[in-house]
Amino acid sequence: MARLSMRELALKLGVDRSTVSRALSEDKAHLVAAETRDRIRAEARAAGYRPDLTAATLRRGRSQTVGILVPDLGNETFINVIRTIFKDLGRHSEWPMTPLIAETLDEPGASEHLIQTLLARRVDAIVSLASSEADTPFLQEAAREVPVVLAIRSIAGAAFPSALCDDHAGGAMVAAHFAERGHRVVCQVQGPATAATFTKRAAGFSGVCRERGMVESPVGISTDNATFAAGKQALDVILSTEPRPTAVFAHNDALALGLIEALRHRGLSYPKDLAIVGFNNTQISRVLAVPLSTVDYPVEAVGRHAGELVRTLIANPDAPAGETVFQPELIVRASS
Repeated sequence: MARLSMRELALKLGVDRSTVSRALSEDKAHLVAAETRDRIRAEARAAGYRPDLTAATLRRGRSQTVGILVPDLGNETFINVIRTIFKDLGRHSEWPMTPLIAETLDEPGASEHLIQTLLARRVDAIVSLASSEADTPFLQEAAREVPVVLAIRSIAGAAFPSALCDDHAGGAMVAAHFAERGHRVVCQVQGPATAATFTKRAAGFSGVCRERGMVESPVGISTDNATFAAGKQALDVILSTEPRPTAVFAHNDALALGLIEALRHRGLSYPKDLAIVGFNNTQISRVLAVPLSTVDYPVEAVGRHAGELVRTLIANPDAPAGETVFQPELIVRASS
């Protein structure tokens, strides 16, 4: 079935096409007499007319879309940050912004391809929650065309407007907690080394271990993906190591849950056989039979600030915008 065009709608109503355009526009509707505007809008609804957003993008130079790069759509923290970003954009924007979300799965080359796709879609800005150092040249190139904002993950040595968590401090909190509980041999199950999020958590944890005289054994179990499955696989390495650790820092709650499931399969339990602390304070961490100690990620603060950066830079690409870091909080529960 053919779509009704604005020209056809204008002919049907006996008005100029520009009058229809103004009447259906949120920012120009006041230029049309109220009676005429209401008649045009009523007829447009009855006829099933929808504005041509592609044509509107060409006219305004804005698409009202924001590209989002995310490494894992199954990760609750990423999703909640994205929701907060668009909640902020919805509150403060006259026109609603639509997210175009693309998942990288931390696969090599994925970000480059997806960035090019988002630019081809004429997005008004790009927010990357999936950045790694390998993405730097592609994000810098994109930033010549549209505002680029980083959230959650930073890039060492690259200056982008950013909304971040102090991951180094979060890792340090976990190590200090283990020291206070009397643990002497500990370990950490790390996320991908390509993500600054995880390297900072690892550095913060290891720094306090050295200060407190704790031994990391094994040193740095690194995973390709910070997922439940990777956490399950990591337990074999932990249990086969001497000296065997009594506490483990999982770099996110998904890794921690994988460890918990692997312990259960072996007839072991936590914290009796292994104290566990995660990171992100996801919903499931709170409702386990033995609730998970975890680092609470400042989702609202990071998401709101990322939204503010997007709004500011779309309005004025030359506005000053740097890196803002928000503090996490250790939530101690029964698992440690």
